Amino acid sequence: MNFDNERLRQFIENSADLMQEHGLPRMAGRVIGALTVCQPPHLTHEELAELLQASKGSISMSTQLLMRLDFVERISLPGHRRHFYRLKENLWNDYLFKVESHVNREREVAMDGLDTLKGEPVEVKRRLIEMLIVSDFVLEEWPGLVSRWEVRRGELLNKRLTEMA
Repeated sequence: MNFDNERLRQFIENSADLMQEHGLPRMAGRVIGALTVCQPPHLTHEELAELLQASKGSISMSTQLLMRLDFVERISLPGHRRHFYRLKENLWNDYLFKVESHVNREREVAMDGLDTLKGEPVEVKRRLIEMLIVSDFVLEEWPGLVSRWEVRRGELLNKRLTEMA
């Protein structure tokens, strides 16, 4: 794959912007962008550093973070001495299922805050109540969303694959 292509480079930067909006360091977002479009679907530490024009230290910190977050995995390939990095299989599908645990955690924090403010006027608790009801709503709707996703995933994937062929 030719990463001299300006559109590919822009895609990598757009990925970095998006991931930064989600709280990841910009370089981690650039690594995700590069691993999303590379062919074959894996790159060495050195290839990432060269492609992204970044230091090996920043690539190392980014890949370590992304492995801890379960976005990226390090693999070995027969006949190669170096390790390669690739996006986890089903990353985006799995990400969807991590949302539920995050919302459950938000709900726990809201409940703890409300317990802490027991006896205080409702005006003081309003922001926590908003956090709680949003969490409750998402968790109430979650099983239906997951069921619809599981039914439609294959259909949607096949439709996009056909459109792109």
